Amino acid sequence: MSKLILFQGDSITDCGRNRDDIRSTGVGYTHMVKGQLGCEYPGMYDFINKGIGGNRIVDIYARIKSDIINLKPDYMS
Repeated sequence: MSKLILFQGDSITDCGRNRDDIRSTGVGYTHMVKGQLGCEYPGMYDFINKGIGGNRIVDIYARIKSDIINLKPDYMS
């Protein structure tokens, strides 16, 4: 069973992800992490990027149940 890594944050995390595709990581650091870990540990991790450009910690806090708790990530960045 793979471990879930959840990315949460602002535009640095969002970085052009397709918000209609929960597995889209965009083109920034999230994409690089997915590529590196996917190469080193194939099939060991799943990745979800919930970053939204312009968000602040209060915005993330407002979505904590739907975007963090309900997803039950093993790791979060």
